[in-house]
Amino acid sequence: MNAVFPFGFPTPTAFYLSLYVLTFVLHHVFMHYVLAGSLYVAWTTIWPGRDTLARAEQPLAATLRDWMPFLLSAAITVGVAPLLFIQIVYQDQFYTANLLLWWRWMVVVPVLIVAFYLLYLVKSKMLWNWPYPVRMAVTVGTSACFVFVGFCWTANSLLASSGQNWPDVYATGRLPFTTSAMISRMLIWIGGSFATMSAIVGWQLFYLQRRFERQQFSENAGPVADTRGSVPTLARLTGGGLVVALLAGIAYLAQCDAQSRSIVFGSLILPYILLAIVGTVVLGIGWTRQWRSRQFSFVGMMTVTTGVALNLIAAAVIREGLRLRAIDIGTLAQKHADAATVGGFGVFVVAAIIVSVLIAWCIRLVQTGLRA
Repeated sequence: MNAVFPFGFPTPTAFYLSLYVLTFVLHHVFMHYVLAGSLYVAWTTIWPGRDTLARAEQPLAATLRDWMPFLLSAAITVGVAPLLFIQIVYQDQFYTANLLLWWRWMVVVPVLIVAFYLLYLVKSKMLWNWPYPVRMAVTVGTSACFVFVGFCWTANSLLASSGQNWPDVYATGRLPFTTSAMISRMLIWIGGSFATMSAIVGWQLFYLQRRFERQQFSENAGPVADTRGSVPTLARLTGGGLVVALLAGIAYLAQCDAQSRSIVFGSLILPYILLAIVGTVVLGIGWTRQWRSRQFSFVGMMTVTTGVALNLIAAAVIREGLRLRAIDIGTLAQKHADAATVGGFGVFVVAAIIVSVLIAWCIRLVQTGLRA
């Protein structure tokens, strides 16, 4: 592991690692929107503010409520690809972690199903006519579902990297990592999700503002048309989320062993840490530019999007670099080579293109409906 990721590995291993990271990033783009969005909607429900229009009814929260069901569907759809590639890359480690997690892993799908229907309830006007305690319980419960799913996947990753502890986990059922390590990993993920969510919903509000300015909305759309007040909120959410992720990352790294820290600051991962720093600076420039003008702009949102993309790629590689430290990936090289001889990659590419086109078409249909 003396070369920059993904170089230094056999070609099949590098190929599958790269595909896994890229598809994992794409999945997280959509999942971050739903996680951070549900947390923000829950917060606006608990603390509605003192403005004439409650926070939950303002453009930011209203847009999140409208789009989260669709974005969860997109996250699940694009999540199939990294789920397939992780089984090829890590094989026994991934399957063993699934089995040892037992009930925690078995309830992931039921919890996601419940969360999916709760998102539609949050989107409906019916919920917002119900008493405050009910609204709070539904929105908090929805966000808690996604946090729990994140806990299961984080536990899976940590457990897959703890092969020496598997016999004890099997015998006792206790997970082999500390609560502080789990919380740190979770906060990295949750904090970073706000930057991604802010970038996506920023684009949505940018185009919403443009359509409003061109008088393409009906008269009854007025309360959600002025989006400029959301700029400072999204900038603060991004900055606060990145600070939380940074502090959690430092806390987690402090709990790692010396070998893990040497990997982080070694040639495999260090360039991606620098990439994350660049991404954060670019992200800050994009939001600062828009905060000063108090409105969304195309250049500003492109800058923000670039920064988010760099951060997501860097975070994914750092995450996998730590796992590669704990797993002797060289022992799986032959299995990766065997997998590369099996046909089907062309089918994957065609399916990926079809799914991408269908998702884009669905988004276009929604945009067309909003104009009506």
